[in-house]
Amino acid sequence: MDIKQFLLLEDLNKTKSITSSAQRLGYTQSGVSHAIKKMEKEWNIKLLKRTNHGVELTSEAKYLLPYVQSTLVQFSRFKEALDAINGLTKGSITIGSYSSIAMHWLPMILQQFNQMYPQIQIHVREGDYDEIMQWIGQGIVDFGFVSQSGQSNFAFIPFQKEMLYAVVPDTQWQGPFPIHALEQHPYIASEIGVDNDVAATLHQAGVKPHVACYCKEDASILAMVKQGLGMTILPELILKDVDIQKHPLDPPAYRTLGIMYKSEDVLSAADKALITIAKQIIIK
Repeated sequence: MDIKQFLLLEDLNKTKSITSSAQRLGYTQSGVSHAIKKMEKEWNIKLLKRTNHGVELTSEAKYLLPYVQSTLVQFSRFKEALDAINGLTKGSITIGSYSSIAMHWLPMILQQFNQMYPQIQIHVREGDYDEIMQWIGQGIVDFGFVSQSGQSNFAFIPFQKEMLYAVVPDTQWQGPFPIHALEQHPYIASEIGVDNDVAATLHQAGVKPHVACYCKEDASILAMVKQGLGMTILPELILKDVDIQKHPLDPPAYRTLGIMYKSEDVLSAADKALITIAKQIIIK
């Protein structure tokens, strides 16, 4: 008795056709007939009977069918568990990430993951939103640490909502910064596609700032602001541990950070283990 016999019997119950089951399971018609005769001999019961429309299970086979189906479910779970064990003892994970997340979140996450699964290699690719979305779509990364911005067909797990701040060189400014006041000052902007959250916030507010300079790197933007060349808007995580004046926007603006992935089907056991650890560390 083996699992292939159970699979064949369960499929014949669905198709009611020896020809169809043979095609679906990779048998020849004679191979199915031979397998059924062998099962009937081993089990000492009749399993199939002919009808005008093909075949159907005998009453004895129908009596056994729930046990066959239960065994197939348990076997599937066994295979999943075995794959999970193998997936957590070898292999690699490739992650896409904003540089700010790579700096402030990933060290804690990867340290704990490496302690639990030291045989799995981790590769981190830093990029902006558009780059990471492209990597996910092309399968270059397994998943990405990004914000929930724009329209996407990918799955998203929200981790943390964080505030966007106005960053100004004037140390005399007090309280929240009116977002429309940005139109009255030089503005240091991120390149298109680098910070979609800030671009969306400005668009929703109907604000068109006077852009003095475009930069891709957050550090370059901050350096420009510190030098008094203009002001900017940056998310909270980027400004963590940075000595610079920051003010909540009026009205307040936020972005949601988390993990984006193509679908549940493409996530390996190792991917899921790392995501679980990330949830435990970041979500509070």
